[in-house]
Amino acid sequence: MKKQRIITIIGFAISLFLLYFSLKGIEFHKLFNTLKNADMRFVFLPIVFIFLCVILCAYRWSKVVGNNVRFRDTFISVFIGLFINNVLPARIGEIARGYALSKRRGISFTYSVTTVFVDRFFDLVGLLIITFIFLPKHSLPVPLSRGIYMLLGLLMVCTTLFIILSREGIADRIASRLSRVQKPFIAGFSKRVLEIQQNLRRISSPFNLMYFIAIAVVTWLSMSTALYFSMLTLGVKIEFIKVPFVCALLNMGLVIPSSPGYVGVYQFLLVYLLSIFDVPQHEAFAVSILFHASWYIPYNILGAIFLTKEHLKIQDIKKLEEEKEFTVSEIRGNDTGNE
Repeated sequence: MKKQRIITIIGFAISLFLLYFSLKGIEFHKLFNTLKNADMRFVFLPIVFIFLCVILCAYRWSKVVGNNVRFRDTFISVFIGLFINNVLPARIGEIARGYALSKRRGISFTYSVTTVFVDRFFDLVGLLIITFIFLPKHSLPVPLSRGIYMLLGLLMVCTTLFIILSREGIADRIASRLSRVQKPFIAGFSKRVLEIQQNLRRISSPFNLMYFIAIAVVTWLSMSTALYFSMLTLGVKIEFIKVPFVCALLNMGLVIPSSPGYVGVYQFLLVYLLSIFDVPQHEAFAVSILFHASWYIPYNILGAIFLTKEHLKIQDIKKLEEEKEFTVSEIRGNDTGNE
């Protein structure tokens, strides 16, 4: 419990720190004018494409889970997870959506969470593919260039792990060796390895892999379109071909610890990334406000409604965080931000 409190405090501190830097030197009268002069014809279009993004995510996850799980089941569970990420610290939304699905369909909680792990792998690959497809031709800031090289390394590591864990013999040997270690954490991890391998073996045909990755790419292109229309609403001039690169790095950057809902971190990342394309600070900050609100408000409204309809309580999710600490840490290590 003490550890979680420390992580929460650090997250809030980082959010405040980055929010301060996002606002430092901003011309507030220009910021207000940008928001005031928003073109209301486009204001709801970001929400349309954000919903399309969630629909694609829920559809892909339903196929990853299998077991006759319906799209409706995963759609509701995804919104519950997004809501929990927005209102609770420690980023346990992925655990919450696995928990919601397990309760709704009566399947194993552990199995449900491992399917979330696999599903998030496709999300990560989709983001990385978009990053390199839409990589700007002009020179980038040195820190960002180094970060992109690190992402390339991450893609290679994830692909290697995916291949390793999809092989039954290798997964069995890893699990067998880990199970000999006389520590509950390691023993639990050995079971997770086998469960992940079973999920991967079920969906690891070349067609399935390409299909899921293609859905992930389209999902993030949909989110990129939502970002583009947010900018269009505020009169921010930028070519669409540059937007997916910004959107991909924005979402991967959300692994930075923050307060619930990514406040501060979201603003800092968007202001920094849009500055690469010469978008003024006040315009970039205005975009961060509108785009953030475009998903934050619907996620919270629908997530709260679905949480109530499923007879789940936030207190239960908090207990889940305490009781399933191993699972939380396992998924956190592979989390890549918000959908």
